[in-house]
Amino acid sequence: MATTKIDRDGEAHTEMTTTEARQGAHAGVIWVLSVSLALAVIAGFALGFGWITLPGRP
Repeated sequence: MATTKIDRDGEAHTEMTTTEARQGAHAGVIWVLSVSLALAVIAGFALGFGWITLPGRP
């Protein structure tokens, strides 16, 4: 079970077991993949409609 403790500097931090820590890892990965996919789609549309031209192309 996650517990909140105060360290020497008076800062609060949460201590959790290994299993609890691993459960939250997928949320960050999914968020990064979703944003990356969205940016790739936007870049694809921009290239397709001619809003962006690649170097060396007329």
